[in-house]
Amino acid sequence: MLPDLDVLVAAGQDPFAEFVYHRGFTHSLWFGPVAGPIIGWAIWRFYRWRGRAGPGEPGESSALSAWMGLMALALFTHPLIDVFTSYGTQLLAPFSRARFALDAVAIVDFTYSSILALGLVFGCFLHRRGKSPQAVAIAALILSWSYLGYGWWLNERAEASIAEELVASGHAPDQVNSYPTFVQPFLRRFVARSDDRLWVGLHTPLDGGATVWTEFISADSHPLVERLMQTPRGRVFNWFAMGEIAARVRPTVDGFGVEIDDLRYGFPGRPEYGMWGIRGVFGDDLELVSPVERTRHRARTGLGPRDLWRAMWGDFTTSKKP
Repeated sequence: MLPDLDVLVAAGQDPFAEFVYHRGFTHSLWFGPVAGPIIGWAIWRFYRWRGRAGPGEPGESSALSAWMGLMALALFTHPLIDVFTSYGTQLLAPFSRARFALDAVAIVDFTYSSILALGLVFGCFLHRRGKSPQAVAIAALILSWSYLGYGWWLNERAEASIAEELVASGHAPDQVNSYPTFVQPFLRRFVARSDDRLWVGLHTPLDGGATVWTEFISADSHPLVERLMQTPRGRVFNWFAMGEIAARVRPTVDGFGVEIDDLRYGFPGRPEYGMWGIRGVFGDDLELVSPVERTRHRARTGLGPRDLWRAMWGDFTTSKKP
């Protein structure tokens, strides 16, 4: 979990620092091979300092390469796992700011975590009984990576099914993107686009499959939206959201309020809102009157555990409420 300490860089700084630095250089492909051997050497030295350097002990010199290799592999696979989520991982940082995401599983997925946890528990049990835990470890790794692959396949299948249903309903989206919702792999949030027209909804393949969506118009081409997007914070947010945004322009007493949301993560019942976004306030002279700020939207009709279970099986009753 060491790479995730990059969130501390954003602590107490600019509210947009989390967007910039989380899953940055500590999640790049070079970080594990460079930092891993150094950490492995430090662990090996620690065991030698503790006097546990005899034959068969973790601190003996023959174990140095094993510790260095283990730490390098652990840090190297961390970003490879993260890339299966929708957040966006900078695998080439700092040489490139490109974000990679396969949209296979949620950021929090209990099934994936449970596979590794059970492998660890059974491995420790076998080790205490004097048996090799290697077979259990290999099985846990195969199952966990297979689960990630299954999530990726589900997402590809969902996008194809959603596109077919939209076309059959008389719509013609130019692009369809599907994203995992929390905890489980089946219920997917999707965003389909055709110019400024958006279709945002939910899809599940279970019980024969079911899809529900809401259609609305985004103000992405509005001049004030374009002006907000050209600010330094607007460019950072668009880069973080990987372009999956929706905008609203609303009149205020003294001008206009412009809101832009990240549509990858959102709440059922309010498809035009994401979990987070940015907001800028423009005066009557169409100039910003205050710094661009982050926004967070809380669910008004979000899914509880029971509603989530029902939606997984195609019952979107709660999701349709305004």
